[in-house]
Amino acid sequence: MTARAAGSQTARRVSVRRSAVIHQLRDIEAVRAVLERARPYAAYPLAYLDKRMFGLAEFYEATAGDRRALVMHARGGLGPSTFSMGDVSLVGTLLSLHPGPRQAFFTCEAEHVERILTTHNVWRPQTMLRMQLTREDFRPPADLSGVRRLIAADAVDLNRLYNEESTRYTGRQIIEGVYFGAHHRGWLVAAAGTHIYSRREGVAVIGNVFTHPDFRGHGLGSATTAAVASHLLEDCDLVVLNVDPANRTARHIYEQMGFKETGRLIEAMATRRQAYSPLPLIRRTLARHRATQPETELVEL
Repeated sequence: MTARAAGSQTARRVSVRRSAVIHQLRDIEAVRAVLERARPYAAYPLAYLDKRMFGLAEFYEATAGDRRALVMHARGGLGPSTFSMGDVSLVGTLLSLHPGPRQAFFTCEAEHVERILTTHNVWRPQTMLRMQLTREDFRPPADLSGVRRLIAADAVDLNRLYNEESTRYTGRQIIEGVYFGAHHRGWLVAAAGTHIYSRREGVAVIGNVFTHPDFRGHGLGSATTAAVASHLLEDCDLVVLNVDPANRTARHIYEQMGFKETGRLIEAMATRRQAYSPLPLIRRTLARHRATQPETELVEL
């Protein structure tokens, strides 16, 4: 081999190490192989592997040597959402080419925030504890007789309780998820439910736990959350929720119930910078031109 040929091969190897290969994951099992590496953290996108929901999400993976990252853009539920995991730099690369919807609810690792800020405006980012519950650890309150599962007809009462102007729950969302409530003289005064739930995948994220201020301190939040958890654990082996680490009361309640902390994450609303700019399209076009494989993008790092 001539020195020139050897030098050319070395240059190509260096170039590969300095490049990221990006492709959209269209196979459920290929996505699962990535998400399973961070199972409790990745509970939300794991639920989208349900065949009923997989078409509502787009998964993009970037690899550079042994470094990997994944971004999911999903619709459905209560609105658009984006999830990221993996190498910080590669997350930024993915979002520069595939920034997702104009506005979305972001879930990301803490170190991703600075890179996300290069492509998005981030509003009120909050550090949350991710807590997981197993059947073996579950310790429900002694009496759950005062709560019942909510049905589609309870949507009006649920919206009244939550008093959210920007988000309205429909009867379909209630019956496709798992919601339990407590009533006082016919009025819904406490409720808990799911952000996402897939019986097929055995995954659920508990959320929307709320008790009317006039009825706090009576264990209704614990009872409704426990009722939701008890129902989910019949079918799900991955049940998680998020809680503000500063909310010691809620943390104590969840810990008593058997939830255990698995890590921390960031939640925030985000809007794309220059949402109507052609730059992402231009970047994708150039990246596809550089790639040697079909449906692949190559980006120099």
